Amino acid sequence: MTDKKPFEKENFTRISFIEMMKLIGTYCDYKFCIIDETIDEELMDLASSKGIDLKGFKHVIETSGIQHSEKRHGKQSKDREPLSIEDYLLVPFIIRNRDKVTISTSKSRRHEMGIVVYEKLIGSSYYYVEEIRTGKRSLAFQTLYKRTTKNPSDEGL
Repeated sequence: MTDKKPFEKENFTRISFIEMMKLIGTYCDYKFCIIDETIDEELMDLASSKGIDLKGFKHVIETSGIQHSEKRHGKQSKDREPLSIEDYLLVPFIIRNRDKVTISTSKSRRHEMGIVVYEKLIGSSYYYVEEIRTGKRSLAFQTLYKRTTKNPSDEGL
């Protein structure tokens, strides 16, 4: 038996971003979509400062990431602000218009792992997390969550 790689033709179904969003809340076979095939200069420079070359990488979403996010932060979760379909639709906007981005890396016994965290304030604070997959040359959706932000003008009340 040979191991199949996730992006090999027989092992995945590539779908559009909108089709991926329609799958939220369902469990299905492995599917993925590319949401952006470019990495901006700020992110490239930040990754480079951590010793990571993102040249040729793309932003992707897989059904497994959506399923994880729904379980932990969706309507059936115990989050104070559960995610809605509209929140997932913000992902491309958050990537391109973030307020802050950070990259962290850690080493396990088997390999080095890295994550990218995007923060964006749009009424609530959104946190979009991608896993850096050097072998697949992709930044893959890991999770999305949001938190209520306090209005500074309410603190005096």
